[in-house]
Amino acid sequence: MSSKRHGTTRQMSKAFLSSPTGIISGLILLGLTVLVIMGPNGFGDQATVSDMARSSEGPSADHRWGTDALGRDIFTRTLAATRLSILYASAAVFFAMIVGGLVGGLIAAGGPRVRKVGGAVIDTMMGFGDILLAVVVVAIVGVGAKGAVLAIGVAFTPHFARFTYSLVDSVMVRDYMSAARVVGVSKSGIGRRYVGRNVADSLVIVTFTTVAEGIMAMSSLSFLGLGIQSPQFDWGQMLTDGVKNFYLNPYAALVPATLILITGLAVNLFGDALARAVNPVLWSERPSLFRSKLRRNRAKALAMTPEITIDPAMETELRKGRP
Repeated sequence: MSSKRHGTTRQMSKAFLSSPTGIISGLILLGLTVLVIMGPNGFGDQATVSDMARSSEGPSADHRWGTDALGRDIFTRTLAATRLSILYASAAVFFAMIVGGLVGGLIAAGGPRVRKVGGAVIDTMMGFGDILLAVVVVAIVGVGAKGAVLAIGVAFTPHFARFTYSLVDSVMVRDYMSAARVVGVSKSGIGRRYVGRNVADSLVIVTFTTVAEGIMAMSSLSFLGLGIQSPQFDWGQMLTDGVKNFYLNPYAALVPATLILITGLAVNLFGDALARAVNPVLWSERPSLFRSKLRRNRAKALAMTPEITIDPAMETELRKGRP
């Protein structure tokens, strides 16, 4: 068992490392993790101390991307904002995964009436836009970081509920589930041994890729003034301040917007590479193997093609253009 598990892990690692996008996105996420650990305290006073004498300056030797309206270094401040931008978004997505996973699993395991009513409620909630639903929740619970995390968590919960419902529903109709019921396995045992193990990997990967959407949603709420409030700051709040003084120094808005874009792309690409790595069906479907197989088939087809010989006299007539 241990050797088989070791071989599977090695195949997964090999499949992941065969993806250039997975390696690049992994390095980017590693750098972002370092920034999250460092936080604002790792950049000294440049991220927080203002200098009104250098308000809204352009790029210079002292400030490579200029300063904001209060004279704070934009580049350092953007890096320092990585911690709250990623941590709060991750917390919101984790909340949605826990609540949505439980709700979707319970609905899928319920009776026909529970499945019908629960599915209708999930579809109704998914009909609202994520940001619109988040704004409604913020209006109820209050503006601020905690309200934004709860709002995004509630807005993303229906998506996880629907996804978990579909996964559990597909597992419940398998033959081994019927066999487990026949031999008398308890409902908790079925849920833990068969359902949980079959949906956990897919749910984790979807949670990971949804973090990118969570970062966008958190930044959007902060951009609207409903998320993180001063003296705390994240990319969305910096984007709001940068747009107000865009004509004085456009980098105040472009730098945080670029980091939001890079982070979102890195998370999505890493999630795609991770999904391929944990799927045994795709381990042998790498482009290099496709190309080598195509070359072998082409050589085999050429070897089986018969040679066509032309009579010299006919070749002479054809070159002269005669029929």
